[in-house]
Amino acid sequence: MLQGLLSLLGQLPVLYMLLLGLSVLVILIILTPARLDLASAQRKAVLCAYGAAYVVLSRDTNFQLPPDPGKSSATATAKKRIVFVRHGESAWNECFNRRLDFSFPARLISYLWQEAVLLLCVDSLFIDSPLSPEGIAQARLIEQFLEGEEGEELRRLCVSAVFTCSSLRRAASTAILGFARFLGGGRPVWVLSCLQEISRNVDTLALAAPCCAPCLPEAGSVIGAGIVGCGNAAIPTQCLQAAFNKGNKSLGSHGAHRLEAFCDWVFSPCGPAALQPNVVVTGHSLWFRTFFQAYLPHSVYHECKQAKIVNCGVVAFDLELLQNPGGGPHEYRVVPESIVTIKGGFEGKKPATARGSVSVARKAGKSD
Repeated sequence: MLQGLLSLLGQLPVLYMLLLGLSVLVILIILTPARLDLASAQRKAVLCAYGAAYVVLSRDTNFQLPPDPGKSSATATAKKRIVFVRHGESAWNECFNRRLDFSFPARLISYLWQEAVLLLCVDSLFIDSPLSPEGIAQARLIEQFLEGEEGEELRRLCVSAVFTCSSLRRAASTAILGFARFLGGGRPVWVLSCLQEISRNVDTLALAAPCCAPCLPEAGSVIGAGIVGCGNAAIPTQCLQAAFNKGNKSLGSHGAHRLEAFCDWVFSPCGPAALQPNVVVTGHSLWFRTFFQAYLPHSVYHECKQAKIVNCGVVAFDLELLQNPGGGPHEYRVVPESIVTIKGGFEGKKPATARGSVSVARKAGKSD
């Protein structure tokens, strides 16, 4: 009974998006041209229709993992230190993923009303869900963490790192708010569409067009000037570089394509990551978990294969490029012994706030 209720509640945003698309058509007839931004209304209608179609037709989560990298005979020819940073709590999380108690109906009504107000704007609380107030506070805690003794390792990694984020607003906002101290002097955050979350939900679809950076209204106080306020620093939103944003994930693609595309980007000899030994990735929990399932040897048991990184948690590891001397397709492998929880840890465990290696237990025959 409860499971059925939760399933129904989970579909409310989808049904709402369908009604939203129809509502746009009605408003186009009722409103006069003087009161209507036709371009915004048209783009919002297209996004809502695509979101509804994506929930029904997408195969984003239906794919096979790559061959077991633990059984590969290829040789490691390159290595990068990768830092995964999960975004702060989103508005979607605040509405649907918090405790289902007496406050849920009020939250849902409030969000539906706010979404209705945004009907004719290229903005949404459901599609490309932005950070919630709690998520903004969590992102700022990364900045505070970097200023303390416990943030020493993360500071060291960031000094010689390339910064990336997904094309979704909550990830871009977290990257800018959390790592402001490293983004001065024109240092970019590369927006990668291949980091888009692995899910069929509408909150994983991006509002940003191809080769455009996400708009971040929730991240700062001087929105019109294009400045994001980050503690004592003011970072221009132009630090988001969108040359690698290829637009929304398509109905015909799936998550495995984006996992491999990210690895290819990291080891590209002509890409931005070639300039630094470390890559800081601000992204999403299901994408991160699936990445570990794909590239950590299948015989290795590790909580990162089962549990999500907590909001604004930080986990670092080594990623190897594997190549056969005789040629052939290259492969990728996460080095199990290199996985380190720097901040926050994984859901279901006591948060880790100090540097420490996460234990890795090998179990024969264990696969995911």
